[in-house]
Amino acid sequence: MARVPIVELGNTKLKLSKLGYGTYDFGTSSLDISPEKGGQILVESYKLGINFWDTSDDYGSHPHVASALKHMPRKEVVISTKTFANNSKEAEESLKSSLTELNTDYIDIFLLHFVKSNWINRCQKVLKGLKNLKATGIVEVVGLSTHSVDVVKKASQFEELDIIMAICCNANQAVMNRFQKHIPLEDGSIDEMLHALRLAHKKGKGIIAMKVLGDGASPLVSNYQLAIKAVSKLDFVDAMVIGMQNLDEVKKNVNVLAST
Repeated sequence: MARVPIVELGNTKLKLSKLGYGTYDFGTSSLDISPEKGGQILVESYKLGINFWDTSDDYGSHPHVASALKHMPRKEVVISTKTFANNSKEAEESLKSSLTELNTDYIDIFLLHFVKSNWINRCQKVLKGLKNLKATGIVEVVGLSTHSVDVVKKASQFEELDIIMAICCNANQAVMNRFQKHIPLEDGSIDEMLHALRLAHKKGKGIIAMKVLGDGASPLVSNYQLAIKAVSKLDFVDAMVIGMQNLDEVKKNVNVLAST
């Protein structure tokens, strides 16, 4: 079976699969995906070329990632996790907790989660604190995730920031407006977001696309091949994260990227 391309993430030294496994669904109680089952899915996804696993301290999927790590060398995968911490002390505490829950001694990518436009200026102080942690080796790169065009524009100026994870999908503004709940852009238009991400990438920031299928937005899901291919062809997007519930979804998405 075809495999996912390996790419470089901005100006960092990280090399990861173009497709990242979004583990949000693993923590959804209604799906009843145990850590052991989720771990098995992640291991199988790795065999298909996905070495990038994305989680967060609020997803409930850290145990699933930890379960997968029992069956493979830690250095073989790139793990991204996030925190809603509001200051440096909270961020460090969240990081320590995540290390324990993931059963690892370092995090490849540590992001401030869902940064809104009214917090972007204050979050720079937190990023400065996280940058100091990079020297200890427990964090490789730091950044933020956001739904805001304004945040992307301002964050791209931060020397302390390595990575931006943001909404990036193949939807026109009419679809964005119709499916706002599924593609919750905080401000600006999708065209403005793409422009802001392009400029951030030119400044050397690693760009990770999220909401590629819009959390179930029907126009994107029903044409998932086109949705994924369109984002993968953007020269300013290094990688993308897509939430997947099972191995069948993994194989479908891998086939799309492998054939791009």
